[in-house]
Amino acid sequence: MRWCGKNWSGGVAKVLLFDSPSWTLFSPQMHLHLGIFSLAASLRLAGHDVRVLDCHKLTSWDATNGWLVIHREAQEDCDVLGISATTGNVHWGMELAESWPARFKILGGPHVTHILKGSRSKFWSREYFCGFNFVMAGEAEESLVAFCNAIDRGDDPRQAGIPGLAWWDGGVIHIMPQPCLPDVTRLPPPAFDLWGSEFAKGTLSVNSIQGRELDASRLLNAPISAARGCPYSCAFCAAARAKLRETTLIQVEVEARNLVELGVGTVHIRDETFTVRAERVRKIADILHAHGLLWRACTRSDLRNRELFEYIAKRGCGELGFGVEHASARMLKLMNKGITPEANEDGIKMCQDSGMAARAFLMVGFPGETLDTIEELRGWVLRIRPDMVALSVFQPYPGSDVWEHPERYGVELPSAPFEYFWQQGLDNSEDRFVLNLAGISKRDLFLAYKELAYDFEEHIGHRDRTRLQEKQGGT
Repeated sequence: MRWCGKNWSGGVAKVLLFDSPSWTLFSPQMHLHLGIFSLAASLRLAGHDVRVLDCHKLTSWDATNGWLVIHREAQEDCDVLGISATTGNVHWGMELAESWPARFKILGGPHVTHILKGSRSKFWSREYFCGFNFVMAGEAEESLVAFCNAIDRGDDPRQAGIPGLAWWDGGVIHIMPQPCLPDVTRLPPPAFDLWGSEFAKGTLSVNSIQGRELDASRLLNAPISAARGCPYSCAFCAAARAKLRETTLIQVEVEARNLVELGVGTVHIRDETFTVRAERVRKIADILHAHGLLWRACTRSDLRNRELFEYIAKRGCGELGFGVEHASARMLKLMNKGITPEANEDGIKMCQDSGMAARAFLMVGFPGETLDTIEELRGWVLRIRPDMVALSVFQPYPGSDVWEHPERYGVELPSAPFEYFWQQGLDNSEDRFVLNLAGISKRDLFLAYKELAYDFEEHIGHRDRTRLQEKQGGT
């Protein structure tokens, strides 16, 4: 079938890709979306004309009224507009897509993937994807190339059998089967050279409570990945229980070399749990060190390894982030975290003793939370004193066990909550908390969250990466 849409005449598809705006959540310069650059690389390899845009150059934020301002003069005509979104920022992506002059508008990313894979068909309605005529679930390097190839031929993409593609005819949704996971060892390196903005600076600068100083404020930072997936089963995480797929060491070498050629001096390894295989970690550390890169990564406390920590600290690792989540043994058990408070303490101390900064990722508001468990968390942090903390509020993201089975956790999902599904940026209103918990009211949780944030800022000094960056003089 020939596609009979908006005067499509064939030729190489012009594709624009970017992450959904996130003004009150995080800076896209500091948290570049690796998936976007991987998609761009695959599209370019297939011969398409592709660019990666900075969504925050296309928009601005009206803090007084709390809404997104769209710079329509910055919008370019294109054949395919591809936007990736999380549940927390998908509503801004929809606003931006609605006005964009594109023939085909596709939404992808974790929000679409977990909504369409999940059992809650209510949220398959087009009203939850306004502004897009297609959505695409799963890792889309192959699927998006197939879509662009189809329109290049003048074919109707709805008839092309593209895995993960979904669209609506009237009120009826059509969903193609989920795509197979791509072989990550065969993917081209991320197309960082297509980034339409600047890399961030200073994201690895450390002035720790242990007295260690690392000034990387003048160094450009970019992400890198050595594996996809996470084999663990945390109940709060949509990425849990996913097969671990590792790239080759040659791919890591190529990515490191490409980033250095672009002027990057620090990298953030985005693997969910980097230190699963110690010997592989040593080899990757050697590669990054050989290219003169400083770096940081994330791990779990039950993977703590003093010899490994000392090895990577000597090869440029300045920071390890730990998914501590909580200090209450009861809360950790409810989260299915598989870690004890004692293990978290040992992991933080071992990291610091090895010469690296330890960052603790913390969460409040998971079902079962009470004022007493929040006090346990406060006391633990002020006693253990990680170098940095990232304090989030639990949200039942699509794909998580709480989203799929809220009855197991004694909660009910709100009917249309997505515009408030933020884990951070919650400092101004209790209305941002979407769950009603049995053990604590929204008001008390909101006040406790603000008190924790104040105490950690006052006594630890670096509550989030943006604040740390400002203190170290980054831009």
